[in-house]
Amino acid sequence: MALECGHIMETEIKPPHADGNKASYVPPLLRHSLNPIISEDEFVKPLEENAKPLFRLATVIQKDKSGFNTRFYFNLMNEAEKLEVFLDDHGAKENKTWFYVRELVASIRNFSIAAFQLSHILGRYRDYSPTESEHQVEEFLLHADDVVAQINTIVSSLIGEAVSELKSCGCNMEVRSLSAADFKEIGSKAKLPRTLEMESYKTSERMIMHIVESYRKVAIKITREQYGKKMAPEEFAKLIPARINETKVKILESTLHNIQSEYDTHIRMTQEESGDRELLSLRAFISIPMHLLEMARWLIHFYERHENEIHSDNSRNRIAELVDKNLVLRLISGFCLFYTQRYMMMGKQMAEKVMTRLARITRISIPVPKPAGFHARPAYYITLVVEEHGTDAFLVVGNRKFDARSVLDLLEAGGLAADMELSSVECEGDERTLADIKILSECNYCENEQIPKELNYIRVARNIMV
Repeated sequence: MALECGHIMETEIKPPHADGNKASYVPPLLRHSLNPIISEDEFVKPLEENAKPLFRLATVIQKDKSGFNTRFYFNLMNEAEKLEVFLDDHGAKENKTWFYVRELVASIRNFSIAAFQLSHILGRYRDYSPTESEHQVEEFLLHADDVVAQINTIVSSLIGEAVSELKSCGCNMEVRSLSAADFKEIGSKAKLPRTLEMESYKTSERMIMHIVESYRKVAIKITREQYGKKMAPEEFAKLIPARINETKVKILESTLHNIQSEYDTHIRMTQEESGDRELLSLRAFISIPMHLLEMARWLIHFYERHENEIHSDNSRNRIAELVDKNLVLRLISGFCLFYTQRYMMMGKQMAEKVMTRLARITRISIPVPKPAGFHARPAYYITLVVEEHGTDAFLVVGNRKFDARSVLDLLEAGGLAADMELSSVECEGDERTLADIKILSECNYCENEQIPKELNYIRVARNIMV
């Protein structure tokens, strides 16, 4: 076959070894490369031109490793991405001479994105106005400043190595230096007056409930996965990639991004939001963890690619020598995931307050468990039902209410019911929560350990807690 003017033309095809020469036969479509070949020496000049915008920025961070604004990291990650694409387009990933440079540029991009996400949080932090104590605010901001400095040091080291490698390959890396002052915060962050009228913007309780419930489910998932548990780097490394990996974190980040989009479409700037402190706070507790998860994702990407034992080659080993893997693990676990869980738990409390306020409260009568009453197992299962739905519920015995979120409260309620020789008690709460408690009561609170399929989440939560 021959290709001519974009059409397939017929031509004579000789079978393999037809001329008796085994070594000389090459399939017709492989006799000519689809792409022209550029020599490594010829590649130096176009690489110089494409690399200079990134390394002009690089001179800034090598002079001064602190206090940069979001604009700097935005430009740095964009220039690194453009250079990475240029290298990939020219096949640097498959070339021994340029593969290491390509990996260095990709690593600079990874850490630049991580720094950009954190810088974005810090730049908007006061606007987010998360409802937390002054001590917690100060702790986070000090820790974040330290993390930015650590990432800047890593980026500076990678940039220095990239410049040295490019020079050793024949590139002229002399660039006009930029001023660090161009990328520092200047003056106050003045805001335009808020003049947009909100009287015409309304939303529905159903949409609010949908959004806060979706958020709460993500918070529960993060808690169950114990993402916020601080641990030594060597222990955390054992979780990668089986329990914690780039894909899982990306799913959580994307889910929060979707929730944020729904919030901004249906709740932002509405009458309901303006008069609801919990809703206003919830927006912060969506956005901050979302950016922290994206930061974590790029650091995990770097670790999985360069620091763990899955991949091992000379270029990756050289990068691993430049970047302390224990530091990367501490940034992921001790900062990104730790604060993700902290803010998600705060957001979960806000979501549950909103859900309880919007809940449709009713009462039902439920039987006392047989034969032992409200002892530990049935009490525990009731709390799991209440936790699943997130709204307040109460067991009513006589004229007293007992918190159905608390095993101890339910045990006390059970004792009172036994003293009063009651065969049934009342349960008060959201109709959806009570519907599941009714199912639980109809199977005698799973005293025989047979959990109905409608309540499968009880089995999941119970197994996690074991």
